[in-house]
Amino acid sequence: MSLAQESKISRVLAVVNAHSGNADSTRVVETLRARLAERAEECILEIHETLKDEDLATTIRRAVTRDGFDLIVAAGGDGTVSEVANGLVGTESVLAIIPLGTTNVLARELGVPLDLDGACNLLSGANSTARVDAMKVDSSYYFTQIGVGIDALMINDTTEVDKRRMGPLAYVRTWLKNLISSKPRRITVTADGLSVQTRTLQVLLANCGTLGVSGLRWGQDVRVDDGRVDVCIFQPRTPLEYPRIAWNFLCGSHRSEPRLTYLHASKSVTVQADEPLPVQGDGEILSQTPLTVEVVPNAIRVLAPARSAADPVASPTP
Repeated sequence: MSLAQESKISRVLAVVNAHSGNADSTRVVETLRARLAERAEECILEIHETLKDEDLATTIRRAVTRDGFDLIVAAGGDGTVSEVANGLVGTESVLAIIPLGTTNVLARELGVPLDLDGACNLLSGANSTARVDAMKVDSSYYFTQIGVGIDALMINDTTEVDKRRMGPLAYVRTWLKNLISSKPRRITVTADGLSVQTRTLQVLLANCGTLGVSGLRWGQDVRVDDGRVDVCIFQPRTPLEYPRIAWNFLCGSHRSEPRLTYLHASKSVTVQADEPLPVQGDGEILSQTPLTVEVVPNAIRVLAPARSAADPVASPTP
């Protein structure tokens, strides 16, 4: 079902992050205007370029609730998409993604084309809307993954130079480096009242399965629309186990890896550590432990490629 068939779109706000790694704001706006001109009904397009230190979620919520924008286009990386989506939680306005970042996790998860023309074509061609769950921390929402431990260090330590030069593989390299050099910490993870105490390098709360590198997933059963969060706990006993865990993970055999523990939560997850550990959400450094996360089903509506009723919402992009 196309977006045009589901509801009439009259006002479109395009949020463009000109500083995203693959951004060409002029070409983005030109392509977007051309695709919207092909729609059956006329609609108004306004452009908003992101500003430094802007409260983008508040800007978006005002645009939806006060100014009546019914389609919000996020042209940028995962951080931009997350900020825009925060302003849409609890509304019926639709989010469209033009992926311009390094990893583009939510776009990959929903099958949104990673090229500009393909992503913009969803606005005028066959499409559907996906109901995407969220993870709430304090007053903010996250839609892909929240990580405690080495993935937060990975995000913090991966340089912009390496991201431009290597793309998503820059994150993989930094992740492996931190995997080898870090020491396990004692933590307690509680998912819907079930607690696990262990020593670990990494706890990951996955709302979607895509990691941001084509072919690598947390598992085929991790979906953005299932009303739950999948919790993965890394539990190596010695440094000698690190290479095996990394290899099984990269080969897609992590579900059978004995040093990985999986939990599920449809209500809440808490993570406590014997000493503070860094926390990232949707690719941005948040804070440190202790961490409390609330699961929010059907938080936002996101434009996605057309699919049959039998197709999964979360399918990796080839």
